Amino acid sequence: MDTEGFGNLLYQYGFGYLMIISPLIVVIEILLGLLLILLINPRLYSLFAFVLLVIFTISFAYGHFKNGINDCGCFGTLQHTSISPFFSFTRNGILMAMSLVVWVKYPKEQVALAQWKKLLVFGVFGVAAFIAGLTFKVPEFLRPAANPPGFSYQNQNIKNTELARYIKTSADSTYLLFCFSYTCPHCLNSIENMRQYKGNLVDRTVTLATGPDSSRFLFNQNFHPDFYIKNLSVDKMGKLTDLFPKAFYIKHDSIKAVIDGELPSYVVFKKQYNL
Repeated sequence: MDTEGFGNLLYQYGFGYLMIISPLIVVIEILLGLLLILLINPRLYSLFAFVLLVIFTISFAYGHFKNGINDCGCFGTLQHTSISPFFSFTRNGILMAMSLVVWVKYPKEQVALAQWKKLLVFGVFGVAAFIAGLTFKVPEFLRPAANPPGFSYQNQNIKNTELARYIKTSADSTYLLFCFSYTCPHCLNSIENMRQYKGNLVDRTVTLATGPDSSRFLFNQNFHPDFYIKNLSVDKMGKLTDLFPKAFYIKHDSIKAVIDGELPSYVVFKKQYNL
């Protein structure tokens, strides 16, 4: 029921361009479950479920091993941070085995379909499609970007970048602009380090975040942020970065360093850049 949040998760997995079909994926999942519960052509749809589970499992493996994402999209991120990815792989394996059993063992399909089942399926489809579309936003980064392909923020004057929309700088001050997602475990691990930058290395920190409202609420409950967070839609954040977390160290109105991945402590950062 939150296709923008689901699209954000696809973006973190590294499948940003699939965000455009996130409402379709959501509706297919809901309908597939309903068709299996109502025993409407269970052999056909159990095979379809098997194929879909294989795709989801491969996608989860890619997101986990390449980008360090542990959220399968099935549970809230902060409530289930202790759940091992092994659980997701095991669960999917069991579901795939069950789907194959239904496909092989279920008796011949019945062609006749009760009228009430038809009405229920079409009713659920209509509601699901409406809500999925209502909570979906077309990502702006699928359109021509404000900065050309291959644009590097490194050593750029911030006024010539998209970042200038979210931070006002002074030439005699230093800044850290930190971009993160509420559903990204690497981002959550970076929060305490980010807090230490202000006063120790920079004059001011600016924090930009994206993610569904439910994850934002849990973040506020667990981290009690004492810093201002500007929340951006995933499409606006997509103009700034293609991964999370990402930080920009700004001095004399120039972006002196771009930090990809987990934010190091300010002590480590100073040594890396000889500050």
